[in-house]
Amino acid sequence: MERAQGEKAVQSLGKKLETAEANRTVQLTTIQERAKTHNNKVQLVRERKSSQEKAQAERAQSELQQKHTSAEQRTVEKLNDIQEKAKIHNQKVMQNVQSKAEEAKEELDTRKAKFEDKMTRAASFKSDAKLEKAKAYNEKHQQRVEGLQLEQQKELDDKKSRIEVKLTKAAERREEVIEQVK
Repeated sequence: MERAQGEKAVQSLGKKLETAEANRTVQLTTIQERAKTHNNKVQLVRERKSSQEKAQAERAQSELQQKHTSAEQRTVEKLNDIQEKAKIHNQKVMQNVQSKAEEAKEELDTRKAKFEDKMTRAASFKSDAKLEKAKAYNEKHQQRVEGLQLEQQKELDDKKSRIEVKLTKAAERREEVIEQVK
């Protein structure tokens, strides 16, 4: 009987151990499942956060890109405007130089015509003394006129060369600015 009671006690202990083991496994699985769901929730939150950060970074990148392209367009427009103004200015300068050169040439032509007219009048003098005196005067005057013509021509050539140098320097600077912007 003691033996039977001992076996019963062993069986009852075995059953208790089995139920305790079963309860422990159930508790472990529930704890594991709770941990998995919690980890899944944390993972979802992290993914949402990272996708929001990525979207925000992409938006910021696109805004920066847009600002950069609009700034480039404004710079190109300013450069084109500067180039156009420089071209117009250069054309005006060249026109002024040409018109002044033409005016100087016309003035020289009128002086030559006046001088030739004086020469023809001098040739019509009858007395040789007056004729010689007029010729000497006319030669001196001719030399002065030629000297003036040479001086004016030199001045015009000088002005032309200075303007051309300025225009080439301006073109070089404009090209340098364009190269720097590119």
